[in-house]
Amino acid sequence: MFKKILAALAVCAVLIPTSATAQDVKSPKVGLSKDLIYFVFPDRYRNGDTSNDLAGGKTTDPTSGFDPTSTAHFHGGDLKGLTGTCLPGDDGLARIKALGFTAVWLTPLVTQTDGTSQGAGYHGYWGKDFLNVDPHLGTHEDLLSFSACAKKLGLKLILDVVTNHTGDVIQYADRTAYIPQGQESAKNPAWLNTLSNYHNVGSVDRCWGVGRCEQLGDFYSLDDLATEKEEVYKGFIDVYGQWIKRYGFEGFRVDTARHVDDNFFKNWTPGINDAARSVGINDFTVYGEVWDINPMNLVTYVREKKIQTVLDFAFQRTATQFASGYSDAAVMANLFDSDDQYTTATSTASNLVTFLGNHDMGRVGFIIPATQIAAKNDLLARTKLAHSLMYFSRGIPTVYYGDEVGMTGSGNGGDQRARQSMFETKILAWKSEPRVGSNPVGDGNSFTGAATHPIALYLAEMAKLRATYPALANGEMQVRLAKGSTLVLSKYDLNEKIEYLVAFNTGNKTSQVSVTSSSNARWKTLLGSPTVTNKGSKVNLTIPAFESVVLQSTSVMPPAKIVASPLKIRKDFLTGMVEISAPLKSSGLSRVEFSVKSVGSSQWKSVGTDFNSPYRIYLSPTDYPAGSKIEIKATALNIKGDRVAFKQIETVNR
Repeated sequence: MFKKILAALAVCAVLIPTSATAQDVKSPKVGLSKDLIYFVFPDRYRNGDTSNDLAGGKTTDPTSGFDPTSTAHFHGGDLKGLTGTCLPGDDGLARIKALGFTAVWLTPLVTQTDGTSQGAGYHGYWGKDFLNVDPHLGTHEDLLSFSACAKKLGLKLILDVVTNHTGDVIQYADRTAYIPQGQESAKNPAWLNTLSNYHNVGSVDRCWGVGRCEQLGDFYSLDDLATEKEEVYKGFIDVYGQWIKRYGFEGFRVDTARHVDDNFFKNWTPGINDAARSVGINDFTVYGEVWDINPMNLVTYVREKKIQTVLDFAFQRTATQFASGYSDAAVMANLFDSDDQYTTATSTASNLVTFLGNHDMGRVGFIIPATQIAAKNDLLARTKLAHSLMYFSRGIPTVYYGDEVGMTGSGNGGDQRARQSMFETKILAWKSEPRVGSNPVGDGNSFTGAATHPIALYLAEMAKLRATYPALANGEMQVRLAKGSTLVLSKYDLNEKIEYLVAFNTGNKTSQVSVTSSSNARWKTLLGSPTVTNKGSKVNLTIPAFESVVLQSTSVMPPAKIVASPLKIRKDFLTGMVEISAPLKSSGLSRVEFSVKSVGSSQWKSVGTDFNSPYRIYLSPTDYPAGSKIEIKATALNIKGDRVAFKQIETVNR
């Protein structure tokens, strides 16, 4: 079979047992891999300076963009409000820090196109001047103060950036693009005013003269940039490099990442990393918005298009369905089973940015009851469980502002309906909409009582566990059991060498399960109220309904005994890639490092490390010349550093 895929295999398995101290493997994890992200709209958080509400001094003119009675306009929140006093007890950044978050993701701050009576760019995605802060949100000095406060509190800053499009300036007449009179210099920097730097082929759902409308068409009438052009991607290196150098951002979330040119991230990201390194930020993180619930499609953007990592829409769908009781644990386990497809020398599924809801699809407090097929009187318990699944499985958890105080939504729950103000609102629907774990906000604000809200308390408790026990903060993960309503994971850290069991029961009845662990040890309960007994490595768990449980082994994990077998190689017909698996028989947790070299060469190249069973990686046949012979090596290591290497030679025959 393999000879038709990647190689005509001359089976030449060589087992090379050795005992040595394990060498450090360069981690493919991104700089944000241990962080907890708080995603916030500055316009909807807190109004710290009412003088900028009517940006430009305009009053009744709708182009000011300010209308707190409309969900489609600016409401008055700003950088000063989000910064606050930077002192304990304040509702600004200090409050976010107290909830346990370590990073803050801001919607775009650039100056927006003028508003109309239909709406304004309060969300930041209709950029016009990409070098300056929108005056509704504050000034350059306000952003410097915000950055200084974040640094003081130990919070990393992530900026939402747009590279696919600008605000709507370009118009069409008989399919011919033109810039309206008086708008010739509307955008900043100047290269954004050059008509040839845009595709100018109509809308994303119906463009003309070309294929690939998804990449070349205007996204909701916004001017679609020709991101394949050097002037454009180099221009955005300069633009966003300045935001890093001025304000110290340590990561970018890239909007509409699926709509840019296939080579954009290959061309743009190195320059962004150079800009970050020039100011001492050596582990800058870029993650893209690729709205797709199929992990096989998300993998393509990481492996082939070289986005460092992406927002995990597949996790969002699967986790909320599991937490709601709509699907069982096997569906969750199937998602995690696809994680190895992300594994390369520079990427891992642990880099995926996980979330439960957002500003487009709606909030988790709206999504779970909309998904449920059973009783809806368990929403608080299920919402907390969904967050624990996100906090303690793989990935970088992201909480959408307001979820910590139980905001839900109205109408269809998405888009404008999910962008409530934390401060007093004039939107009648927001005053009366139900909340998870608390009453409607009415004429009050969402800061009153926020510190003692049951969701906020739970988030802070889990954040403290992640900070105290490194393995829980995106450590290595192994699915131990997925049965019915119960999912059990092992988490561990290579340095700590302590195993943790994390269990979730989404059912409305107590769950009793038995799992195998790596340790013949007793277990200490860190979260939840389970009943635990064990005999040897068998652990018996009784988990209450709708509860999440975290257990810590009281003993260091023993080193696994490794018995190797020849590599197994097969084509994955769904992805077109080749699966290389090491059928490792191990009594405990190990890792397997995979390397490849051309036959006759002495230079091995790492192609990824897998930390959980089944131990495997995926190779793309197109990465190797047809007819060439390659040697594949898999080196299995236990936590002590004992290793077994096994090799095979393949002939690439595409």
